[in-house]
Amino acid sequence: MDKMINVEIPEKMKTIIEVATGLTPEDILEQIYYEILKDNKSYGKITIQEAAKIMGKSQQFVRMGLQQKTLPFGAAVKMSGEKFSYYISPKRFYEFVGETKKDAMNKG
Repeated sequence: MDKMINVEIPEKMKTIIEVATGLTPEDILEQIYYEILKDNKSYGKITIQEAAKIMGKSQQFVRMGLQQKTLPFGAAVKMSGEKFSYYISPKRFYEFVGETKKDAMNKG
């Protein structure tokens, strides 16, 4: 049976998260649970560098796509100053680029 954890998030923080990501904190936690904890077994972690290499694009292309929400497989969250933190869902990334690219990267 899955174990659920209750997290109390202040309303102001919920608003900041929703504005920054376009997702509710509950949606983010659900994605983390299902995609990172469960799917990580078969997909693994995807970095900006790996995503760019697989896509045949620059790292800046991937970063800007996540910041502008034009790439549907992750999120960019603005931290302090001009810095961003990035998350790429392995499952959604491989659905976007196609499983054959994942297989090719594993072979080479």
